[in-house]
Amino acid sequence: MWHQQRRTHRLLRQLEFDLPMPLTVQALVAALEAVRHRRIQFVAMSVEQTGPCGLWVATGETDYVLYGRDSPPILRLQTILHELMHIALRHAGHAALSWGTGQVAGLDDTPTQVVLARSTSAFGEQQEHDAELLATYLGARLDGGDQVGAFEDLADATAAVMYRIAAVLAE
Repeated sequence: MWHQQRRTHRLLRQLEFDLPMPLTVQALVAALEAVRHRRIQFVAMSVEQTGPCGLWVATGETDYVLYGRDSPPILRLQTILHELMHIALRHAGHAALSWGTGQVAGLDDTPTQVVLARSTSAFGEQQEHDAELLATYLGARLDGGDQVGAFEDLADATAAVMYRIAAVLAE
């Protein structure tokens, strides 16, 4: 327990921004967008029981946080916070589904820089553990509920890309 508290505080000091007060997902996203000068967009996706329950996809201008459309609300929130912590901690390409810099197979000419997936099978890896630790810490301190979007809320071209990413993950 003491080790995890120390680790949590060490990770919080690594963040390049102060935690907003009151702490909400929207305020956390706004702080991340401001420090990274990039948009963050939430996208609901259909997920398989054995597949990842969340995903962070970084493109040239936008970070997409994908989460399970049919997941229980508490799991959706945990997944979103987990992926946001990957972004906040500037994690890169060593998680369960990482293609690194380049292109994800099946996405035509859509360049992706980071693809990290939240999967319980990867929690042994340090980046996954750290993202989950901070997500749990922040989730316990959130002020109120938050809303997230779905594929249908995206522009047609972006929605098509997100559907192809989800299809690749389901294979």
